[in-house]
Amino acid sequence: MTKINKIVASGFKSFAKWTEFPFSGDYNVVLGPNGSGKSNLLDALCFVLGRTSSKSMRAEKLAHLIYNGGKSKKPASKAQVSVYFDNASKIFQRDEPEIKITRAVKQNGQGVYRINDERCTRQQVLDLMSLAKIDPDGHNIILQGDIV
Repeated sequence: MTKINKIVASGFKSFAKWTEFPFSGDYNVVLGPNGSGKSNLLDALCFVLGRTSSKSMRAEKLAHLIYNGGKSKKPASKAQVSVYFDNASKIFQRDEPEIKITRAVKQNGQGVYRINDERCTRQQVLDLMSLAKIDPDGHNIILQGDIV
């Protein structure tokens, strides 16, 4: 089974500054009051895994995923999220002990994907994720509003 070691977000939705979410090996819970960013964390995961529909991440367009500064702070120039997967069992068929998948989007909507900090295409990310049986549009993740 694939394990996420941590998620790091910067300039993504409510995560204005570099924010790290470490995960333990057994069981993890994300909890907090309304508006604290719980759903944004799941949106960040979907963003990295290659979801193309901004609406599925509760935004009108990809550029709207970028932290806007609110009423009194400076907006971010881009949104960037990285997911660090444990690869000790070589499920990704690569020699690295950890696989880092990063996606960024700029204000103009241009985006870039990276695998272990090397630029790549969305398809290369999808191909790598398929080795671990992860599908960004599959039923790995049940998003807010998917169940009534």
